Amino acid sequence: MKQSTRTAKAGKQAVTSEVDFPLRKPVNTLAIVPKSEKITVTARKIYNVMLHYAQRQGVGKDRYQVRLADIATGIDFNSNNTELIKQYFRQMATTGVEWQSPTIGEGARWSVSALIAHADLIQRDGELILEWSYAPNIKQELLDPQRFAKMSLQVQASLNTMASLVLYEICCRYADNPGGLTARQPWAWWRPVLTGAPDSPTSAYQEYKIFNRDVLKKAIKKVNEVSDLEIELVEHRQGRSIQDLQFRVRRKAPLLPPAEKSIEPVDLKTIGEAIKAGIPQERAEKHLLKYGAKAMDEALRLMNERKNRPNMEPVRSPEKYLATLLQSGQFGERKETDATPRKVFDTKAERLKLIERYMTMKRAELNEMFQEMPEQDQQNWIRKFEAEALPASEVVRKAFQTKGIASPIVRPVFLKFLGNSVWEEGWEKPSDSDLVDIAILTKEESQQGREQAAVKKRGLVTGLRKGQTESA
Repeated sequence: MKQSTRTAKAGKQAVTSEVDFPLRKPVNTLAIVPKSEKITVTARKIYNVMLHYAQRQGVGKDRYQVRLADIATGIDFNSNNTELIKQYFRQMATTGVEWQSPTIGEGARWSVSALIAHADLIQRDGELILEWSYAPNIKQELLDPQRFAKMSLQVQASLNTMASLVLYEICCRYADNPGGLTARQPWAWWRPVLTGAPDSPTSAYQEYKIFNRDVLKKAIKKVNEVSDLEIELVEHRQGRSIQDLQFRVRRKAPLLPPAEKSIEPVDLKTIGEAIKAGIPQERAEKHLLKYGAKAMDEALRLMNERKNRPNMEPVRSPEKYLATLLQSGQFGERKETDATPRKVFDTKAERLKLIERYMTMKRAELNEMFQEMPEQDQQNWIRKFEAEALPASEVVRKAFQTKGIASPIVRPVFLKFLGNSVWEEGWEKPSDSDLVDIAILTKEESQQGREQAAVKKRGLVTGLRKGQTESA
C-alpha cells in the first residue's frame, strides 16, 4: 500500500502518516494540573494535534505554523466565524498549569507555564494560518522528549470526556511496562488531573465514592470500549479508607494491522452549529460530551426547523429548548430493541407514580452522599444553600431557622439544590428508559413480596399441621 502523505501549506513540507510518526507525549505533560481555569476536553484535543504538528516541524523552530483547517474542521474559517476557535487558543495561552509526570521522580524537573506562549491567526493566500509558540522552559521537553508515551490521535477523537482522554494518555505510558501498572498516587492527586479542573473544597468529588462513580468508572469503561488498552482500577486501602490508586494496563491483541492515517483535525462542526443557534459555548460542549455529536446534530436540525416555521411562536430560550429535546432520548444512537419501547405504564397516574419513585430514589442518593461528607463540608453546603437557594417563603425560612435542613419542608428543597450543584442539568427529569427500569424493578419487588408471603404462608400451614398431628 502506498504511504499516505499530507502537505502543510504553512510549513511547505510533507508529513508522513501517523503510523510512522505517532504523537510522542512527554511524561511531564500527561498529568498537567490546572491552577486557574478548567481545561476543556476539546481544548486538550486541539492542543494534542498542535503538538503533533510541532514535533514534525522540529525543535529548532521558534514558531510553528499550520493551516487552521488542519487543526480543526467543521467551520468556515474564511468567514468571520473564528470566535469559537479563538476561545480555545485563549484558554491554552492563559490557563496556568503545573507540568508533572505521573511517576514520582521520572520527570527531569517541575515546571509551571501556560499550555502555549502565544497564538496568532494570519490571513494568507485566502486562508487562515495558525502560528503558535511554546514557553522556553518546556519547549525542548515538549518537542524532543526523552521519555514519552506513544498514543493514537484516532483513539483520542473517540474519547468524549476529559477523564477518559487523560486516563488514556497516562495509561499509554505504562502499557508496555513489564509490570503493567501505572504509578501509585493518593486518590486526591488523580482528582484535578482527570477532571481538568482546579481542585476545590466545595467539589462533590472531594468524596471518593462520588469521584469513583462519576469519574473513574465512566472513564475506564470508555477507554476499554474504544482503545487498544484494557484498564483496571487498583485501590489501596488503609483500614477501611481508600488512600492510593493506580491502574493495571495491558494491550489488547490487535484484530487488524493499524491503518495508515494522516493527522485528523478536531471536528468543531457540532459546537459551531450550536453556538450559531444561540447556545453558549460552554453549554454546547457539555451537551456534546453527554449526548454525542449525532444526537446534537439531529436535535439542532429539529430546533432550527421549528425556528423557521413562520406560523409558530419563536423559540425564546434555545438552550432550554435544545436541552429538552436531548433529554427526551429520541436522538442519536438507539438500539434496535428501543425502536418499539416497552410500555409498562398505561395511565398518566401510573407514570406519575414512577416519576415520584424515581425522585425518591434520587433524593435518597443525595441524602446518602451528604451524610458521607465531613461535617465541615456539610456546613459549607448548608451555608451556600442559605445564601443562594433558600426560598423567600416565610414559612420555609422560619422552618429553616428552627430546624435547619432537618425540617420536612426544607429537606426536599435542599436536596434539589445539592443535586443541581453536583449533577448535570436534567438529573430530575427521568427518561422513558429510566421509568421502564423503575417499573420493572417495582414489578420484581412486588413478585418477590408475593413469593415471600407464599413461603411464610406455607410455613404457617406446615406448622399448624404438625401441631395437629402431635396433638392427635
